[in-house]
Amino acid sequence: MNRNITILLIIIFNLVPILGVASFGWQPFEAFWFFWVETLIMAIFNTLQIVYSQGQDAGNVNSSKPLVYHLNAGIKYLLIRMGVFLFYAIFIITFIGFVANVNKDKTAVVSTILFQNRLFNAGLLISMVSQGYYLVMGFFNSGAFYTSKPDSFAAIFDGRQLVIHIAIVLGALGAIFLEKNTSYGHYSSVFIISLLCVCKCVFDILNTATAATLAK
Repeated sequence: MNRNITILLIIIFNLVPILGVASFGWQPFEAFWFFWVETLIMAIFNTLQIVYSQGQDAGNVNSSKPLVYHLNAGIKYLLIRMGVFLFYAIFIITFIGFVANVNKDKTAVVSTILFQNRLFNAGLLISMVSQGYYLVMGFFNSGAFYTSKPDSFAAIFDGRQLVIHIAIVLGALGAIFLEKNTSYGHYSSVFIISLLCVCKCVFDILNTATAATLAK
């Protein structure tokens, strides 16, 4: 797997919300919803990895053994992830999309949810390409699926989601400070989304590097 291509896709993907907020009139809702839909895309690709993970010992890989398919584990993981996705989706759409945007046009929220936002859709396409590239090159082609374990994928919360939550809290506090104590309050949305994207981008790159090391 070409790590440079993976990193480039990660950077491009995480720049999409910043571009959306800075130049295309995105509100925080679009950015939060963008990353939340990404978690569902990742869950689908993770499910495929769970199904094909063989869980062999790294020091004693036997590629001639018949493959074992963990369909039950994969379906269970996907159902849990979909449940978590739907639970938070209701919160994001209701409170961030509609309640928080008291004086904003709500049609943009509906348009984004219905996949009528071209920049939003293009960003998700980048995510699918990135996940597909890793699945083919970093999981199957590298042989990582032989040593990958079906139970190594967190069904509810993982480190990436924790980073997103922390970044959102810090970004919100920073945005409040900008609005109340400086003349740059109009940049508050850009600030919170930029902080979120940078933190998530760094985590994704480090996570990819760790996965690449374990695959060797």
